[in-house]
Amino acid sequence: MTDKERARLRNLACRYAEYACGEPMAQRREKWRLHNRLQEKTIPFHIEDNGAFFQDVTPPLECETEEAKALEARLLHALVAYELIDDDRIIPDRFVVDWYTPLTSICDELQITRADNGRGSTLGYRTSRPIHDIDADWGKLKHRTISLDRHKTERMAQVAQEAFAGLLPVVVGRPSSLYSDGITNKAVHLMGMQELYLQMAMNPDAVHRLFAFLAEDNLALGRWEEDQGLLTLNHDGNQGYCSGSSLFSDETTAPAGSRVASTDRYGYLESQESAGISAAMFDEFLMPHLTRLAAKFRLLKWGCCEPVHNLMPVLQRLPGLRKVSVTPWCDQHKLTETCRQDVIWCRKPVPLKLCGQPFDLDHLRSHLQETLDIGREYFIEFVFRDTNMLNGSMTDRLAQTCDMIRDLTGHPEGHRPL
Repeated sequence: MTDKERARLRNLACRYAEYACGEPMAQRREKWRLHNRLQEKTIPFHIEDNGAFFQDVTPPLECETEEAKALEARLLHALVAYELIDDDRIIPDRFVVDWYTPLTSICDELQITRADNGRGSTLGYRTSRPIHDIDADWGKLKHRTISLDRHKTERMAQVAQEAFAGLLPVVVGRPSSLYSDGITNKAVHLMGMQELYLQMAMNPDAVHRLFAFLAEDNLALGRWEEDQGLLTLNHDGNQGYCSGSSLFSDETTAPAGSRVASTDRYGYLESQESAGISAAMFDEFLMPHLTRLAAKFRLLKWGCCEPVHNLMPVLQRLPGLRKVSVTPWCDQHKLTETCRQDVIWCRKPVPLKLCGQPFDLDHLRSHLQETLDIGREYFIEFVFRDTNMLNGSMTDRLAQTCDMIRDLTGHPEGHRPL
């Protein structure tokens, strides 16, 4: 790292630490803690950029070496988010450097081709679908292998430690988990959704065999992470996954001086590709595997884009279930009939009400109020995701939206001072 890079990173790290340790962040932590503990309905919210917003408004990188550039980009993302989006996003008061662990593919013939939507996003993709017949093509599958590059990890940690010296602690650890890696998404990558659904009806034994293989693969990799001592606690805003929600908590912790286990932490599971099957089929094909994976965690958040209203009677058997994703496709009225009141609604509003044209703040407010009215007996948070149309010209509407939500919910705490 050059002197110029060191000075650049040090400057950014000072701002990052100031925000992480400031009063607004303390209020946000308490807001999420009370909410996630089911202690007080503070209705926190988070706005995520899946479009070109950060790309449009983030200053260009000045560092040149690989590790310095990666750290600079991460710092800038947190700083821009705090300064331009006044939501309840948490900047953790420690800086976690993840382990570098290259992972092999589950099938050498699997290829994923991504498409640029013309706005800097490559979320759209197609796969080569190498599995045409599960039984005949079984030999194409192989368990993934993972390796630990300590040297590359240590280089990144050293850069971060120099940047944050005297400001924030830097730790090396893994907030995420390969126990949380999806299984239905891999099945769809391998054979396509239509073929997977057909095979559930035509060759159910083969589909059971496939899901068991994919789940065992995740379990083996998750055990490897634990055995290698890679895990760190993920309840302070460092979780790095979970479909946009913050899992800030004082319920997940490890005994002092002991190695962090997965059962000390928050976990995440989803099965978006199951949206087209019945609750009975979901129970038959997926719950045996999901239950084993959920048991690896202290608490659990379920779901991404899949509607959950029909699945709740089944999902509520998952160990530690605390939070579910409530998407625009979810029937909220029906959810009140099927969902326990100790399960938090991670409500994802219709994204175009925030980033579509035209923008109508009153209409958005009514949309959010509808959820608050229907789910009045529940703990609710708002997470704006799939905001693919969000761009740098929408800074003013983001500010208006954040002010509106704080006013609507009656919880202004965590507001960033001007």
